[in-house]
Amino acid sequence: MSRHSHLDEEFRRQPVRYIIQSAMAGIVTMVLLSFLDLLTHTGLVAALGATTFLIFTMPHKVSARPRYVIGGYVMGGLGGILTSYAFASGGLLPLDSVFAIGAIAVGSATLLMVTTNTEHPPAAGMALGLVLQPWDYKAVLYVLGCVCFLCLARHALKRVMIDLV
Repeated sequence: MSRHSHLDEEFRRQPVRYIIQSAMAGIVTMVLLSFLDLLTHTGLVAALGATTFLIFTMPHKVSARPRYVIGGYVMGGLGGILTSYAFASGGLLPLDSVFAIGAIAVGSATLLMVTTNTEHPPAAGMALGLVLQPWDYKAVLYVLGCVCFLCLARHALKRVMIDLV
């Protein structure tokens, strides 16, 4: 058994491309995170990290297309916001279990994404983040701005990036 048997075959052929694309993902993440309160919006940050991974490791896949990335976040945000308001204190259906509310937010976001053909799995994390922690519209708009920036970065760099996964 080769000592490299656990390494991706393409990585062995093109290690510099893998390192450069991963570094680009890290740099873009650093820029995006520098403008968001990491401690207040950890769920939103985690969703953006997953989207950044997807865009920089699979730039040519359907799930990295702007329709899915931006549309998925719009639907994920909508699912989270609607669930947040529905179960807020004095809301439509008072429910004490944060587990159930989180599940409803993810389920709502999933339904919205699959019915509008904007499936982007990390965007379900946005729905969850919006019901688990306090949020404001500035944070939601910031996340949407970030995903638009990520889509622009993908567009600008797509010709030089390869699918790493």
